[in-house]
Amino acid sequence: MANTKTTTVHHLIDKRFVGITPEGQRVMIDGEAQAQTGMRPMELLLNAVGACAAYDIVEMLKKRKLGIKAYRIELEGERPDGVPAPYTHIHARHYFDVPGLEKRVAERFVDLGMNKYCSVASSLKAEISFEVVLEHERVTTN
Repeated sequence: MANTKTTTVHHLIDKRFVGITPEGQRVMIDGEAQAQTGMRPMELLLNAVGACAAYDIVEMLKKRKLGIKAYRIELEGERPDGVPAPYTHIHARHYFDVPGLEKRVAERFVDLGMNKYCSVASSLKAEISFEVVLEHERVTTN
């Protein structure tokens, strides 16, 4: 059985739009050069890849009863010149400050989140790569 999602994108003015889900959640989408009020569509897509993977990664950390002090994902998307310009490669750098999280476990969780469970990444033709940085293991010097 298929699971169908819907949303409506409303034109506001020029290259400015608002996406509204049936539940009333809104996101500004903006291609204007001046006074942008939202992200561009391809920026939204890049953020969606990171957030989609992170949902499952956070759940895996919770199941291991690991406390998250901080977690962020920095994403880079490569696109060719021309139109259309789809992402051909997306690289995600996952930064964890999760005491007790070992690098090999973090890499496994990120691999599962990015390559197995993330529906957004699976919907793209782009090559997906990642790396892991454990901030809780960084040695600070005075």
